[in-house]
Amino acid sequence: MKNSTLFLALAAAMTSAHAADTLEPLVVTATGYPVEVDDTLASMEIITADEIQRSAATDVADLLKFRAGLEIGRNGGPGQAASLFIRGTESDHNLVMIDGVPINSGSVGSAALQHIDPQNIERIEIYKGPRSTLWGSGAIGGVINIITRKAGSEKLSFGGALEGGSDNTWKANAHLGHAADNHRLSASLSYQKTDGFPPLAASSIDRGYENTSFDLAAGFDAGIHRFDVSHWQTQGNNEYLDYFGNPLDQDFLNSRSSLSWEADFSDNWTSTLELAHVRDHIDQNQSSDAVHTDRTELSWRNRIALGQDQALLGIKGSNEDVTLDGAFSSYDTDTDILEAWGQYDLSRGAHHLIAGLRYLDHEDAGSKLTWSLNYGYDFGQGTRAWASAATAFRVPSANERFGFGGNPDLEPEESTSYELGLKHRLSNAHELSASLYRNDIDNMIQWVLVTPPFIGYNQNVAEVRIDGLELGYDYSGEALALHLGGNWQDPEDRSTGERLLRRAKHSFNARLSYRWGAWTLGGDLLYAGNRKDFGGVTLDSYTLVNLDAAYRLSPHWQIFAKLENAFDEDYELASGYNTQERAGFLGIRYQR
Repeated sequence: MKNSTLFLALAAAMTSAHAADTLEPLVVTATGYPVEVDDTLASMEIITADEIQRSAATDVADLLKFRAGLEIGRNGGPGQAASLFIRGTESDHNLVMIDGVPINSGSVGSAALQHIDPQNIERIEIYKGPRSTLWGSGAIGGVINIITRKAGSEKLSFGGALEGGSDNTWKANAHLGHAADNHRLSASLSYQKTDGFPPLAASSIDRGYENTSFDLAAGFDAGIHRFDVSHWQTQGNNEYLDYFGNPLDQDFLNSRSSLSWEADFSDNWTSTLELAHVRDHIDQNQSSDAVHTDRTELSWRNRIALGQDQALLGIKGSNEDVTLDGAFSSYDTDTDILEAWGQYDLSRGAHHLIAGLRYLDHEDAGSKLTWSLNYGYDFGQGTRAWASAATAFRVPSANERFGFGGNPDLEPEESTSYELGLKHRLSNAHELSASLYRNDIDNMIQWVLVTPPFIGYNQNVAEVRIDGLELGYDYSGEALALHLGGNWQDPEDRSTGERLLRRAKHSFNARLSYRWGAWTLGGDLLYAGNRKDFGGVTLDSYTLVNLDAAYRLSPHWQIFAKLENAFDEDYELASGYNTQERAGFLGIRYQR
């Protein structure tokens, strides 16, 4: 079996609404190679291509907010800054990847989810919980692996869609794929533009957004060798309002490029060498302010079969260059990072064990060793249980080390987490799941005031404990698919006893899809409890409902409609910032 990062987009099978006559989907984020979801020994969710097509989401952040344990903070509408909190952790405690390559910014530590267009995405794998032993820094709360659209099993496939609606919003996409016995080629292109709405509640100035994204991939096989090259990129212009309500705009560019060579040296040994480059660039248009991240990494991974067990060994060297030109601070950093990891996957009858270690040597932040242990037991009769314990870490960002209040002596943030999980399949169509988790985070970086009013610097002083319970129910029938999920959590700042900002103690989500002849009808529901925000403000609880419908005109043509915030809920994800009112969209799609 192949073990390339590029293979993430090719080997993972799609989730089907008809569970009775299809195999379980394969995922790669939990182990680094394709396994069934039940064999991940972890809490995982998959957003499929069908769900992405149905959604009214402008970006990936809008897709993720309907998932249990995932919360979004947002400073307005399309293109505005968005934060993701996985199971109560910080926005820079989740690792976001494009086809297995991390794209988090070196300046702030988080990824620009607001600029990732869903139209070119094949699927999204969500790993809830720490995964630093496999993927490195930042994977304290979880991992989001975004898998782009690639050539399938068909020799030639192509399609596209055009969509328009509220706020003068237009979206278009086209894709092409060709696959043969020894070569493959794919291309995807998408464009979206909107006039948007006022980000600030105190303003009446609309701020627009424009985004052009594309993904190119090609590969060929030669005997035991497999060569792949790919490039994903999104760029455009984002209009926003500053703190004082002044209209400004900025250009953005995010990209991921990869070149890999994979070889099956024997039936038991697959080796992959991959060179990747990531960019995260922002340039202001009303000033010379700019922040750029450029990261190059070379990795070597080996998957070794040992009877019914398997081992994964890897090493990676990275160079990260981050520059900031700003009114309050400027810096130019060049950092080398060396990482090595190993994982052993053991199965004996009903027992399943996955253990991992990772060592990181960071030029500025020093060295760090992490470990993970996942154990699962199959009781039979459709019942499986798992338990896990793991440590994780996050290397301080360039802003934290060298920006305003920067401290170059900061140490990595560290976490230790535990989880107990259970899945029970009542039948081929019904499944129940439960997960109980705790995450202790130490050495958290916090800006500490030294001399009033503004003199201070970052220090490793904060401590957090997050306890939570997550429940789920899934039904998949011939025509009806239903998911129910709930999350109850207590994200506590242990130094103050206060709840962490912008986190709800409880949330509930539901997804429904129904097929009736040529019609497909669906909807998403999200309820989130109240949340604390800066300045002692309490954000009210809210209920959000999105609806969608599609009608198949022929085997290849389909018309569709989407209604976002169907009941026109008035709510806030960040104090003082607007959210989308009721919005409608119509479109047509072709797929062959």
